[in-house]
Amino acid sequence: MFADVAFNRPIEPLTYEIPPGIDLKPGMRVRVNLRNKDSVGIVYRLAAETALARVKEIEEVLDREPVLNEDLLETAQWISHYYLCSIGEALWTIVPKGIKRRDRKLLFQNDLPPEKTFSLTSDQELVLNTLLKPLENGTGENFLLHGVTGSGKTEIYLRIIHEVVRRGLGAILLVPEISLTPQTVRYFSRRMGDTLALLHSRLTKAEKINEWHRILSGEKRIVIGARSAIFAPFDRIGIIIIDEEHETSYKSDETPRYSARSVAFFRSKRHNASLILGSATPSVESYYLAKQQKLKLLHLPERVLDQKLPKTHISDLRKTRGEKYISRPLLGAIEARLKRSEQVILFLNRRGFSPHVYCENCGYVFHCEHCDITLTFHKHMGKMICHYCGYSIPPPESCPNCGYEGIGFSGFGTEKIEKILNELYPGAVIVRMDTDTVKKRTAISQILTAFAKRQIDILLGTQIVSKGLHFPNVTLVGVLNADIPLNFPDFRAAERTFNLITQVSGRAGRSEKGGEVIIQTYNPVHYAIQTAKNQDYEEFFTREIKFRQALNYPPFCRIIRLVFRGRNTAHLMDLGQSAVSFLTDRLPTDGSSAGPLGVERGSGLSDISAGGEASGRKMQLSPVSMLGPIECPISRVKNYNRIHVIIKTKKVAPILSLIKEFQQTVRLQGDCYMEIDIDPISML
Repeated sequence: MFADVAFNRPIEPLTYEIPPGIDLKPGMRVRVNLRNKDSVGIVYRLAAETALARVKEIEEVLDREPVLNEDLLETAQWISHYYLCSIGEALWTIVPKGIKRRDRKLLFQNDLPPEKTFSLTSDQELVLNTLLKPLENGTGENFLLHGVTGSGKTEIYLRIIHEVVRRGLGAILLVPEISLTPQTVRYFSRRMGDTLALLHSRLTKAEKINEWHRILSGEKRIVIGARSAIFAPFDRIGIIIIDEEHETSYKSDETPRYSARSVAFFRSKRHNASLILGSATPSVESYYLAKQQKLKLLHLPERVLDQKLPKTHISDLRKTRGEKYISRPLLGAIEARLKRSEQVILFLNRRGFSPHVYCENCGYVFHCEHCDITLTFHKHMGKMICHYCGYSIPPPESCPNCGYEGIGFSGFGTEKIEKILNELYPGAVIVRMDTDTVKKRTAISQILTAFAKRQIDILLGTQIVSKGLHFPNVTLVGVLNADIPLNFPDFRAAERTFNLITQVSGRAGRSEKGGEVIIQTYNPVHYAIQTAKNQDYEEFFTREIKFRQALNYPPFCRIIRLVFRGRNTAHLMDLGQSAVSFLTDRLPTDGSSAGPLGVERGSGLSDISAGGEASGRKMQLSPVSMLGPIECPISRVKNYNRIHVIIKTKKVAPILSLIKEFQQTVRLQGDCYMEIDIDPISML
């Protein structure tokens, strides 16, 4: 007997002989000799014979039972086909890192008292009954649940998952940020007990391994976690829920660049399970699909317990001279809350002290030596740091360009605002929560627990504080610079601005005390800011979809991005041009025009089949447009230059087939690499 073994490398599986007396199954890990080195691979499939004249023998079997079941092996195959990576890269994306054995240490004990249950509103009852019908009929359906912040989406999730587990099926709930997990786990553990498992990147290896085996054995029936939790090894899935489905963190930025949402479509189809995409600010693509009846649209238009959405005001920074960091209206609102012992959340999506360090004489700006990025000054570290590669240096005493000794710091990040707040309110407890302050695994949970106990007056943070948190004593939210995401060269800039403002605004007013939001901006008339102020998603969508259609952006096309990185820009340009020429020469000229993106059950928001590769030259192809090769907006990262080719098409499958052909024929120099990003989230 022989086994095809897959490795975490961009190579095809290699065949090895199975030693006599060894009971080997697909999904097990083995130790083999690969290029004269000990390597660990995953058995992809077995064969009774091989055409190879000589093969090496498997040296050791590392697992008593497969760590990947048949469902996940097929999921990896789909990822490999759709995201154009090797099967080994797909398999090792699914397997928890460091998995070796079952560790019997418990991750957490359910010693919490039962959670009080609330009566559902009429809107919640209608939504729940609609979600229960496919479960009762044994059929899967795709839903988009659009509920304003505080409308009780979590309670809906709890009840539908309860019904799924009662039927002996598995349930997956994805949340976008690790910071959201403690509160969500608390809600679920009080109601679901020991059937709950966690999967996310902040678990230790032992914790993650323990949870993986408990799910695989059927001991755990509910999984909550971030992006990678979509690979929970259930044998039967009844429901997959993606909360805050619009979040960009559901898209991987490493090979394979998979979308958890697309994988969820694939797995829900295989298991005949329902899929719920939930959000107060759905992605434009998802909402468009719902409008086209490709997803079933459900609404929760009101907050629960008669809570009202917060009153929202705009503070025009163009008219507040001398108040460029915290405007007078926001200062007054903060002081009022502190006097009433109420809590405040301040949101600024930029960490550090100053994002711009320059010479006051010649204007020289300090950039990273390895990236096309300005250095950010972090005062508490006494260093200027690159947020892309981590390069850091202390601020110089003089300008390296002209020798002048006056070094200036402009702009502001969370660290500077923290300093200002401590000077303004010396008696208040102010805590900053960003990636600089929550490096320890338990830091987020500790801060949020203290905030829930009202031991913190003002919580200042980046995106970590913008969504999913429920604190009834928060009556004021301040958005310190609403314009930051608007300035990115990306067609989704307005959408991200609307989402961030709306989500962080939703943290206020979650009790009878009511709430207020103050948005600071230099661009108060922009439709993203105005519609976020009014919590008017429909108006935002109406404005945004016209822009997308006029310029042929998703959902009216699909995008594939090819990024070439290396040391030699001229060579990268040649590679990019060769890709454009290769595709242009092979594109059919008789393609018929297709409609906007559609969803087939199990297609993962794609038009590629689950069963194999797309056959590009046999399929009709609607018009394709290509931009590039041109330098990426961030043209250099970690000493590698970057150029990209952007492909717009109605149908992805035939283009994937051609790109795979190009992959197999192109010759890359040693320091060159081609990244393939299907449905990219970032265009930088």
